[in-house]
Amino acid sequence: MYFSGTIEIDPSQLTHIKRVKPTKLFGKLLNALTFGSMSDKQEHETFTAISILQQMNMGLRSLNIQNVIRLAVDDYDFYLDEKGVDDDMSQAMFEFKAKIDPLESEVFDSIYLVLEHLEDNLKYVLEISIDRKHKVGEYPIQISVNGVLSDFKRLEGESAEDLEKRLEPVFSDQQTYDTYITKHWAVFERFLDNLSLAIRKVMKVDDVIKKSNKQMVRPKQPVRDVNDMQRHTGGQPVYHGYYGFQDYFFYSMLWSMSMHSHGMYVNNVTIVDDNGQNVMDVGEEGFNAGETDTLNPEADFVAPEGGDIDYYGDNQFESEISDADVLSSQTGGSDMVDDSGWMDSGDAGGDSASCSSCSSCSSCSSCGGCGGCN
Repeated sequence: MYFSGTIEIDPSQLTHIKRVKPTKLFGKLLNALTFGSMSDKQEHETFTAISILQQMNMGLRSLNIQNVIRLAVDDYDFYLDEKGVDDDMSQAMFEFKAKIDPLESEVFDSIYLVLEHLEDNLKYVLEISIDRKHKVGEYPIQISVNGVLSDFKRLEGESAEDLEKRLEPVFSDQQTYDTYITKHWAVFERFLDNLSLAIRKVMKVDDVIKKSNKQMVRPKQPVRDVNDMQRHTGGQPVYHGYYGFQDYFFYSMLWSMSMHSHGMYVNNVTIVDDNGQNVMDVGEEGFNAGETDTLNPEADFVAPEGGDIDYYGDNQFESEISDADVLSSQTGGSDMVDDSGWMDSGDAGGDSASCSSCSSCSSCSSCGGCGGCN
């Protein structure tokens, strides 16, 4: 079990919309015949690399998030921490400012900033992607956050069997398990809210969209050593194999087996393979993990009978899901909680937003009667 979230930010900067000519032959012909009206539109943000990173730096430092793993512009690494240096944000920014060309700061395509942070028994890895040129309707700043349970960081020399013994108290009974997950999930949600607010304090924004969900790894086969963990750079940041993070994440490869062997009830979670690819969204109804091999990495994957479940096709269990004939044409969505009520008033002209600081408006007690919950 680990937690995943995304924050999408649309900063209040001047934006130019340009038509982008197609590159393929047929597209060029169609573009010529229509006098350019069929060209895709693309937004070009006017912020510079230095200015946007300075604002992000201020917001992150206000939360004491200062451990940088990587800082890159257009795939060139200005800073890469391969030794686990602590509190190196200042060093990364210094090297960036010293190395970047003024023109490059104006015409960059993308910035990639990766950080790690430890707080309240959760170890976070944050990937911030800033795109100066992006499709119309997409937001230029995308923040992906994973939170893992630091209680179960693998100790030096600790075997999988020893770590499983440390996990056992969490699975002693269903109430203990549910209480443990609920407690840490609340911590993760609060972290995302604080991160959104910190950025809004230093950067004028038109809109912020926050999404989050719980995720559980079902390995294709048992993973009994940290060196057997797969790395997948195309997915969530926790799977990229950043320095020192494998020891924090190893417990998650053992979690599904513990769910199966202790007969835990599974609901309101996304099951992923050990590359982080979505396998299925499990809704409120859920299923008993002990009654099926769905979460048992020592057996073939089996789609559980019944339950409130939606399946995905592009993962390590694609053939098993296809054979079970449970993949519908509607599959492909996500059960991430969408907290996009920053600008529900329809006014996207500034950095103020209806109920922007109220992420739990279900009670309407903290909205001050703003109407954002109606």
